[in-house]
Amino acid sequence: MHRILFSLVALTLLGLTACLSRNDVPPTPEQTPDKKQIFEHANKLSAAHNELQIEGYIRRNGLDSMQIDGRGMYYKVWGTPIGPRPKEGIQVAIAYTAEMLDGTPCDRADTVAPLEIILGKRKQTVGLEELLLHVAPGQEAIGIVPPHLAYGVAGRGNEIPPNTSIVYYITWLRYTKQ
Repeated sequence: MHRILFSLVALTLLGLTACLSRNDVPPTPEQTPDKKQIFEHANKLSAAHNELQIEGYIRRNGLDSMQIDGRGMYYKVWGTPIGPRPKEGIQVAIAYTAEMLDGTPCDRADTVAPLEIILGKRKQTVGLEELLLHVAPGQEAIGIVPPHLAYGVAGRGNEIPPNTSIVYYITWLRYTKQ
């Protein structure tokens, strides 16, 4: 009985070792990418995916004349300015609508109940505040804000999923305090 059991174990081990190749050997620490490299690669892939989605939105909506800032936000401003553009530390009131790239509305404020923001305090998304630095009173704007300047990997509750780009339409801006 022991001889049969020993033979079965020996044959099993022999079969397993015969199936192993050099590729089945676990990588050495020098060959294993560290977590930082993995996350950096994942972030680059995610950013490239988001940029493709934004560029598709721009093409579908005929917004080819948009500018892009150094952080990946696309924007276009039009209209005759009445006064200078705001700077950080200035309080403004805005009317706007915000939607996801698929057209789902996610936020808004009108001239009756505007959104008041002190620029630079980061009470809103970074992308919205950066867009407002390009808009003077009397002008309108559209800004397409990538996820890392919007609500990021967390999203905003059940309203905005993680990794969602937001399109802001600024229709009115005035200074409330300077």
